[in-house]
Amino acid sequence: MPFPNSKFNFEKVSKRTHLDIASVNSALSLQLENDAQGNEIISKALLSAGGVGPTPVFLEKTAAFLKGKTPDESLIIDIIKIAQTEIKPISDARGTEVYKRLLLSQLIKAHFLKFFPQLKAEALL
Repeated sequence: MPFPNSKFNFEKVSKRTHLDIASVNSALSLQLENDAQGNEIISKALLSAGGVGPTPVFLEKTAAFLKGKTPDESLIIDIIKIAQTEIKPISDARGTEVYKRLLLSQLIKAHFLKFFPQLKAEALL
């Protein structure tokens, strides 16, 4: 990681563990800072996804929405809604459109739960 307050995670869902085309994959990079009150806020975010359109996509609106926010369960729910507007999955051999939308939602949750284990996974069900 290039910066002390940065986090990066990659997630992949596929039928086989190795050497398989992903049904959906996602990468999230965050840079964090503390605000005046000492709360951790996201100062920069980069989010991409594959398998949710004809080519991998940078989720520009979702990443922009994260900037300046404090990571919590309600933020995750909000960004999943935004991410859903930026993707155009098709049904194919790797899964249906609905399945791929669900996978991306689950991968976004996985990123945040890995970065911030204090978040309550039950609140994201």
